[in-house]
Amino acid sequence: MKKFSINNGSLIGLVLVACAIITRSLGIDENQSSIPSILNNLVIVFGIYYFIVQYRDTQNSGLISYSESLKLGTSLSFFASVVLAFYTVFYINFIDTEFINNLISQTEQQILMSSPDISDEDLDKALEITSKMTKPHWFFIMGMLGITFMGFIYSLVISFFIKRESKNNLSD
Repeated sequence: MKKFSINNGSLIGLVLVACAIITRSLGIDENQSSIPSILNNLVIVFGIYYFIVQYRDTQNSGLISYSESLKLGTSLSFFASVVLAFYTVFYINFIDTEFINNLISQTEQQILMSSPDISDEDLDKALEITSKMTKPHWFFIMGMLGITFMGFIYSLVISFFIKRESKNNLSD
């Protein structure tokens, strides 16, 4: 199951990278549009579903327990998140080197719009915290955690519908 998870989770990750490249090349801003988020979630859900069914039917004699399915879906999500996280760090460091500065500027504008009476000191503190949390390694870690967690949640539901256990289970 490990090799299957690595190979197919990486494939899901590559599809997520392709989605990111396409949406950015079309000028769709993920902060202003929900299209990238919806697209990513559809890719993750479909990928988990498809590959769990593939594993069940081709490598596991048509059977898979709820726990096996949950484990497989979560591990597929993990390996997909690793691929996407590496792309994100690469993108931030080499393709759009102003990404973090733009993000901090957008954050400052949002703070000023939502709290126009904020003191300069409080604004500086908020931007300092934002600056610390927008380092590439945080994008890597949070991206991995976020996608793996969402994959776990999706797998909880998908596994309920995909599980197929032997009717001759003697342990019952």
